Amino acid sequence: MGTGVVAILLHQMPYNSSWTNYPCYIIFGLNVSIFISALFISILRYVLWPELWPAMINHPTHSLFLGCFPMGLATIVNMIVLVCVPAWGRWAATMAWALWWIDAALAVTICCSVAFLMISVHDVSPEKLTAACLLPAVSCIVAASTGGQVAQMEALEAHEALWTLLTCYCCWAIGVFVGLMILCIYFYRLLLFKLPSQEVVVSVFLSLGPLGQGSFGILQCGKAAKMIFSKLTILPSEAGTILYIMGVIMGLIIWAMAIPWMCFAVGSVLRLKLRFPFNIGWWAFLYPVGGVASATITLSAELDSAFFRVVGETLTAIIVLVWVICFTRTVRGAFSGELFPKPGVCELRPESGVKVRTRIACCFETE
Repeated sequence: MGTGVVAILLHQMPYNSSWTNYPCYIIFGLNVSIFISALFISILRYVLWPELWPAMINHPTHSLFLGCFPMGLATIVNMIVLVCVPAWGRWAATMAWALWWIDAALAVTICCSVAFLMISVHDVSPEKLTAACLLPAVSCIVAASTGGQVAQMEALEAHEALWTLLTCYCCWAIGVFVGLMILCIYFYRLLLFKLPSQEVVVSVFLSLGPLGQGSFGILQCGKAAKMIFSKLTILPSEAGTILYIMGVIMGLIIWAMAIPWMCFAVGSVLRLKLRFPFNIGWWAFLYPVGGVASATITLSAELDSAFFRVVGETLTAIIVLVWVICFTRTVRGAFSGELFPKPGVCELRPESGVKVRTRIACCFETE
């Protein structure tokens, strides 16, 4: 996710130049490699130790990160649309369209199922609530924003683009509906129990996810509607223009809603005077802020605004800098063994009814 959004931003940055294309392609290739490797390792992990799957599903924190899978896949689909389709043509467009349908189905399934587990199985209390609860909802919004770009591909037939667009609006509505409810509860948690500990304070940036991607998603859907409805007769051609205008207005409003949360997140970091150790949670900064940057860049193009162009360029530069820090520190920590816990025997939640039969490679923490 974090690596993929860097490639997307480098490709779409307002003041783009030819030299940014090379790091964009390299990071895109790196993102695909990381995604395939992580997918293979995850499948192997659950095949070798099937008892881990129900344990993970019943864990109130680890199950939330299922939403990261469709979001990671969405970054690959985005780059296929932006880079591969113009270069390789129809077959790349077909691949992007097929992958997007898989991504959308996974996102909706994960969002609804994990949300149901939260209200029926998981032990969730306000003091234990984290911004990671937003991840399943954001996966639906990301599917919508990616689908908006997929629907704009010239290689798609009109009816294919229409069904893609309608599905995008449904995914966007599901994700924003669930995400805004959780965001209100998370603000209530911050009011009662204040900021998270310094080790996980960067996770506050996750609150930007549904707003940044929500703005970007409705903007992309509006752009797609304007293009698609001009080719169809099921509605007046003006319907596309109306949806486009509504998309720009709603995109601007949701973008503005992200400003207070950006202030909260930056203030949380500054309050600690940057005294917090590097850990894998630093990656939580990249994708949510990347969503805000994508929305800002899109608004700059649609409104022809120098202000949004400068803000989008600035956010992109910050994200690239943080990505370099996170990537280098993660590689160094992985090789030194300081970043990831050592293998051990997993102690699963007793109420899950799962017993450990063997020594496994990763431990779940019990509450």
